[in-house]
Amino acid sequence: MSTTKMRHFRFVSRTVFVKNNNIEKGLQVVNRMMKDGSITAAIRKNREYMKPCEERSLVDRMRAKRIYGEGMSKKVDFLMRKSRTNPHPR
Repeated sequence: MSTTKMRHFRFVSRTVFVKNNNIEKGLQVVNRMMKDGSITAAIRKNREYMKPCEERSLVDRMRAKRIYGEGMSKKVDFLMRKSRTNPHPR
């Protein structure tokens, strides 16, 4: 398969049937399909050129954010447990 076909492969079999000329409902379905397929994210990412050093920096920031979020969710889960003993008894 050529690269052009591979770029547009995401759009294959993405057909929406509109019933009773309800275009708004059809657009909602199309937008949901694009969001779930991460098509809009890919389009937004490739909208403008990013230098390789900026791209590496972005990847590092996203990785750090993901690691921080995982750690914070573990801390919050620990603090929200009901069976935890009181660390400061009166």
